[in-house]
Amino acid sequence: MMPEMDGFEFADRVRQRPEWRLIPIVVVTAKDLSAKERRRLNRSVESILQKASGTREALLKQMRDLVAKHVGRHKSEEHG
Repeated sequence: MMPEMDGFEFADRVRQRPEWRLIPIVVVTAKDLSAKERRRLNRSVESILQKASGTREALLKQMRDLVAKHVGRHKSEEHG
């Protein structure tokens, strides 16, 4: 729910640019997503995190874990 575009459009636009296709997108939302919305996002985002599903610390831990996973994957591709 951004002023210029919604998250769906943002993800679609990022994925249209070849040089940006590998950038992981993490959706952090307070919105209760429908099954249709989740399916649409799952095609173009790394993860969907619900703000209401826990504490601020739990959300930050999920974000740190996702970053660590991505960095670890990137490092293994460089050395592999």
